[in-house]
Amino acid sequence: MDNKQRDEEESRNYPVSENMRWQRIEWRIQRVGYVVLFAIVIGGACGLISKGFLSDQRAVSADKRLQIDYERFGRQQSDMSMTIRLSELREPQFSITLSGEGVDDLEIDSLQPQPQHAFSGSHSLTLTYANIDTRQGRATIWFGLQPKSPGYYPLTVRLNDGSSASFYQWIYP
Repeated sequence: MDNKQRDEEESRNYPVSENMRWQRIEWRIQRVGYVVLFAIVIGGACGLISKGFLSDQRAVSADKRLQIDYERFGRQQSDMSMTIRLSELREPQFSITLSGEGVDDLEIDSLQPQPQHAFSGSHSLTLTYANIDTRQGRATIWFGLQPKSPGYYPLTVRLNDGSSASFYQWIYP
């Protein structure tokens, strides 16, 4: 190591008093900060904060008749979607019930198709559909949602005959 290189790594008093031990600690903290910021940006782009492949999830009932596509991570007052797919329907009339603490904190912006009847109770919402073409035994319901407050919300979707699937959503402020 030449004298100039050694000079750079030693503490000095002129023109400014420096303590190289603390300077090295600051450089290490800076490098760790860069890595953390990079991880946050990559995680956000992949869906850890909102939309993305890490956020897109699917919950399926044990009998595979009920399937829910939803976003696991969301942000308060941002748009989220949820799709409920039903299969092996036996009758043209059916009900689905969304229950859990998160139901009260989700604002439904759009719902397609519109239900014939809707009933809300304590931490639940029941939608009844009639005259749906179920010749193929399938139906799809699309929700446009907007979370009103941040938090962790476990939810359950139940078909009238007992098929159910549970999942959770984590809403950031």
